[in-house]
Amino acid sequence: MYEKLITLNNVLIQDTAERHLAPLRGEGLQYRMWVTGTPRSSTVHMRVADLTSEMKARIADVLSGRGVLFDIEDAQAA
Repeated sequence: MYEKLITLNNVLIQDTAERHLAPLRGEGLQYRMWVTGTPRSSTVHMRVADLTSEMKARIADVLSGRGVLFDIEDAQAA
């Protein structure tokens, strides 16, 4: 039961994150994203091409307030 709810929650979180990141994609943001979850929390994982500290801050600003944890790294470093 919990596994299905966690999976549905992860899909919802990813869909919402994708919508909120649309303006940054319009500016050329390229990334790979997935969401993992447990009964207690979810984590948005992102691997971003040519990630700068400014872009990482902008991504965090866009996605903050969603009640999830973030794992944002440069795609080259991961």
